Amino acid sequence: MTETAPTGPGAAGATAEVAAMLARCGLPAGPYELAYLAPEYPYLKAGIDMLYAVDAAKDADPALRFRAGVPGTR
Repeated sequence: MTETAPTGPGAAGATAEVAAMLARCGLPAGPYELAYLAPEYPYLKAGIDMLYAVDAAKDADPALRFRAGVPGTR
């Protein structure tokens, strides 16, 4: 038996994008899971886009260079 979940107008684009992202990560998702995640995706994406839109953050050094150790021991 195949599951199908109803989708609202305009949800197809978000559903397809969420399904593609999950597939790239190797995470299987059924139609009901996608129907639950897809409506939230535009809000999450907007929030993440706002984090990157901060002018001061564009030139900041990311915290990817953390070195654990005692300062001044080099």
